[in-house]
Amino acid sequence: MLAIVFAVMLQQTAPLPAAAGQVVWETPAPVEAAQPVAAADIPAIPDSARADPYGYERAECSPLIRSSRETLEACQARVRVILAAHLGDALPAGLTPAGAPDECRQEAAGDRYALQCGAPARPDRPAVALEERNCETRPRVQPQGGVAWTEECRPASGVREDEGLTLRLGGRD
Repeated sequence: MLAIVFAVMLQQTAPLPAAAGQVVWETPAPVEAAQPVAAADIPAIPDSARADPYGYERAECSPLIRSSRETLEACQARVRVILAAHLGDALPAGLTPAGAPDECRQEAAGDRYALQCGAPARPDRPAVALEERNCETRPRVQPQGGVAWTEECRPASGVREDEGLTLRLGGRD
């Protein structure tokens, strides 16, 4: 039995011409490197775009300026690539093109291999649940004379925060 298995393995490793329906593995041809984009393809930007890149993006992608065939997202992507090419490191983080590599930084001080790439994670905010309240405004007589209006509020569920079990130990508590 062992001899039959060995013979089948040898037949499979022997180079045979490719028959119909048989898979042949070939080494891929080397891929040529992508040609860099020429600087002439990137349009020039005015000096005001260098001073206020956010304003330049808003102006270029305004519905009054951009082509009706171009969507807002496509316009923003186009303008951000142009700004990134001209401003380089001076480009604000909010205008980084979508396909740009993210800046990576160490996540933990003690672990040199833990990296955080992209926007920093924001801590989750605790959910604030608003509670309905019933409020009543009542007049109260002042000891010095006169009337003062006070407002008393309690939860709409009817349970008051100051109500509960109280223990009196020798008179007033």
